[in-house]
Amino acid sequence: MTNFKNIVFSTANIIAGQLKQEIGYVTGSRKIARSGIAQEMKGHAQKVASSRPSAY
Repeated sequence: MTNFKNIVFSTANIIAGQLKQEIGYVTGSRKIARSGIAQEMKGHAQKVASSRPSAY
C-alpha cells in the first residue's frame, strides 16, 4: 500500500507543478513558473523512486 501512496503523491506533485507553470506563464511570473518546474521534477523523481524494487 505504501507504493500506491507514493505513486499518488508523485502524480499530485507532477500535476501541481504543471499547474504552477501555466499560472506563471499566464501571469508573467517567472518565479512561479520556475517553482512549478521544480515541483514537477520532484514528482517525476518520486515516481521513479517508487517504481524501483526495494530489495535486490
